[in-house]
Amino acid sequence: MIKDYVQQTCMWPFATLRARKSIVILLTFLSFFQLYRHYPASNFNVPFLPATAPICQSQPSPAIQEPSPRVTEQWTQLQDLFERHPPNLVMERGDFAGGQLAKATVTLLADYLDMTFAEAQLMRDEHVSVVEALPQYPIGAFSGRGIIILAGGKYSEIAATTIGMTRLLGSRLPLEIWMIDQIEEQEGWCEEMAAYGGIVCRFVSDYIQDMSAFSHHYQLKIPAIMFSSFTEVLYLDGDSLPVVNPDPIFSAPAYVNTGAVLWPDYWKSTESPYTPYITGQNQTKATSVPDLQTVDSGQMLWNKEKHWQSLCLSAYYNYFGPTYFYTLFTQGGPGWGDKDTFPTALRALKAKWTMIPHRLQTQRYDDGTGHGKGSGMAMMQADPADMQAFKPLFLHSNFIKFSVRRLMCDTCTEDPSALSTEQRLEDKEVTFKGFITNRKGPIWKQLNFGMRIFATKEKDELNDMGRLDTERDMWRVMERVGCMGVFSDEKICHRTRRYLDRTFGMVTRWEGGAERDCS
Repeated sequence: MIKDYVQQTCMWPFATLRARKSIVILLTFLSFFQLYRHYPASNFNVPFLPATAPICQSQPSPAIQEPSPRVTEQWTQLQDLFERHPPNLVMERGDFAGGQLAKATVTLLADYLDMTFAEAQLMRDEHVSVVEALPQYPIGAFSGRGIIILAGGKYSEIAATTIGMTRLLGSRLPLEIWMIDQIEEQEGWCEEMAAYGGIVCRFVSDYIQDMSAFSHHYQLKIPAIMFSSFTEVLYLDGDSLPVVNPDPIFSAPAYVNTGAVLWPDYWKSTESPYTPYITGQNQTKATSVPDLQTVDSGQMLWNKEKHWQSLCLSAYYNYFGPTYFYTLFTQGGPGWGDKDTFPTALRALKAKWTMIPHRLQTQRYDDGTGHGKGSGMAMMQADPADMQAFKPLFLHSNFIKFSVRRLMCDTCTEDPSALSTEQRLEDKEVTFKGFITNRKGPIWKQLNFGMRIFATKEKDELNDMGRLDTERDMWRVMERVGCMGVFSDEKICHRTRRYLDRTFGMVTRWEGGAERDCS
């Protein structure tokens, strides 16, 4: 018995140790098995070598003229006109309860703003004075067609993906990148873009001396469109990228017949019943809830020759947007900002324009089942070339922005161009973490285990009719951004290439940077 007791007592630690080793071995095996499940077989690796570097493919080299000084002179006159007819009230953003939107009545919408009919009448008179003094189109000040992208600060990293996709998909249109001023430029980025040909940076502060009225970034859409050198403009937010070549959009009958195309947002309008009265659309305030759809102004198609005065009137709305018109047009509801200034200006001047009839579709992220989850990550907008069937043309990111640094960074230092004035004055290092480090985030698993982010259903809709694999090509562009140029980082580059390999079976071979010069 003593012998048995000694054996049991002495051997127990060794048995426990063996059990622990077995558990470790089992867990290790399961971990490798999980990686294997999500790792494509090596014989499916598809190398790509650009002649075909995304930013260089179909490289255009059109000359881009300087903005006309006549437009600067006209803006000075407009600014003086606006200052002579300011709103008679200050209405900053409120908080219109989202849950009330579906139940909104004209009484609720009317009572939300503390405005009397007499006050609305005074503002209507100011509006009439502005409309009567709107300038005519400056003939000869612009030429041709082109793309405008709003960037600057942290938005430049996102815009880099949009620019790369535009060129990868074959666009040969000249492209202007607009920012507030040179402080917003990541050092060397504009020079890098210019080297590719057909791309140039512009700064609003070079054309508008007094920028005090521009307190919100989305107010900059107006000067970007007005001062651009193009007659016909495809405007894109930095986070709204094409999924097919956007160049044919200018031949779509919906645009040719009207000269202005806008896309819908999710929500019905919550404008004040005083809006149509103040803007001259009605002779009195509205007596019913407006059957209007709000606009997603992340992409707009605009012929300045046909709709110059509408653009100038929208400039008036944006000039006083944060303190009056944004709240008048939305009452603090979803979409507070610039977006509804464009259709309101067109309606106020009774201009002919096109609203895309297709409801936008939500691009969801994959939860591992292929069905998607949550409130979505981006908005798919339709191609105006087909007014009968929905065919995706733009992917406008909202929740997840496609910046390679925002996705793949451990802890990154914000570039000085992305800092606020207060942060620059404090002279403190500002950092951020990427989605790849956020274990509780929506796409941590996808980024770390080589899984697609796009949910299957929406991915198939994006890639129908022989279209490119949009998600894969976005990562091709982001690989180039993360591995070459001003936004490059060795660790981010390695992670991005590993993700491309594991998720799409693509081995990148851009070492040495020979393709950087598109030679």
